[in-house]
Order: sequence, then C-alpha cells, then structure tokens
Amino acid sequence: MGFQVTHFDHRTLNELYREIFARQPYYFNTESAAPVIFDCGANVGMASLYFKWLYPESRVQAFEPDPATFLRLQENVVRNNLEIKIHNCALWDEDTEVDLFVDSKNPGGTLMSTDGSRVKGNPIKVLARRLSNFIDGTVDFLKLDVEGAEHRVLCDLFQSGKLGAVQQMVIEYHHKIGEQKSNLATFLSMLERAGFEYQIHAGLYPVISRGAYQDILIAAYQDRRT
Repeated sequence: MGFQVTHFDHRTLNELYREIFARQPYYFNTESAAPVIFDCGANVGMASLYFKWLYPESRVQAFEPDPATFLRLQENVVRNNLEIKIHNCALWDEDTEVDLFVDSKNPGGTLMSTDGSRVKGNPIKVLARRLSNFIDGTVDFLKLDVEGAEHRVLCDLFQSGKLGAVQQMVIEYHHKIGEQKSNLATFLSMLERAGFEYQIHAGLYPVISRGAYQDILIAAYQDRRT
C-alpha cells in the first residue's frame, strides 16, 4: 500500500494486515473529504494507516496504552509523514491509572488488556483517560478495539452526551471476557437509546457452548430516519 511499517514480528504484522487491509472491517462511506476518525486500540498503527489510505485527508487520532507499542506507532506515523495525533493512554470511564497486562515474550501482542485473563504477563501501570475528553465535534468514524474496556468507554460516551457526536463505529465487543456474566444487552441498549442502528457479526460452534468467550463485531450507525 506504499507504507513503511515498523513492527515487532512478521507473524503479528501479517495477522494485522490480513485483518485490517484484506478483510477491511473498518471500511466506511462518508460525504466528508476529510473525515474525523478515532482509532482506539491502535497497536502499531495498521488501522490508522488503513484510514489514511482510504481517506488521505482524514483527520485521525490514535490511542495506544502500551509504551513499547506506542513507540512503534509513533515511528510509523513519522516515517510515513502522516498527520495523525497519537495518544499514549488507555481509554476508560474516568481519568486515572490502570493495570495493563502485557506479555513480555510477545511485545506488541494483540491480546494486551486491562483484564488479566487475556494474556499471561505482569501488569504495568498506564495512564487511562476518558474518550469523551477528546471529542469536541463530529466524529465520522470510531474504531473501538480496547480488549475488554469497551463497556466502560461506551458508558463514558453515553453519560457525557458525546456518543451522539459519533456518526459510525465498529466495535470489537469481548463477550464473556474473563468469564464475566453476559452484559451485551446493556451495551446494545446504550446504542439504541443514543439513536444507533447496528449490525452484528459473530460465530460460535457449537452454539450451545456455555460460558465460551466470543469476539463480536458490532457496526453501529446513526439512524437518520427518525
């Protein structure tokens, strides 16, 4: 795609390329020539690169909590001469510090999480910020892949009134992460109450697998008919 990418290992890079550029779950249409895009859970920046490829004039803000991964993200922004605002913080429902569990044997791994069940590793303290603090106008597209913190982030956006500023979003919802009780109805209810319609993609076989963890992809968009 014409980008130079700094990364930790080829396996993870290939995985990110297949997921983001080949499958294109973050493809979206907009009438804006310079859409505002938030890349929440940026890792080394592959989704941010995709957004700049899709809409070269887009105004992207990228968020990545892990300091080592953030340095790769920063280098990829600089070496490709891209205008992207980058933030070294986790996203949460309050401004605080949180534990981020990182596998030191797999730097830049896509399973880094504030939930200790996601990865075998020791926690590090990272800054956590409310996403609502960064929204001061229309957000044309929001990518939210924050490994289990998505419920907190959506609660912040809903309670602050900033959710209405988002036009479209794709959320990776981590169902039953850490063997948590089901809470998807509450999550979808916030979207519905904020005027969103949505589509859901998920697969599980056999379907009756009790207590199984699932990645659920939710594409939500403002319903302009009401």
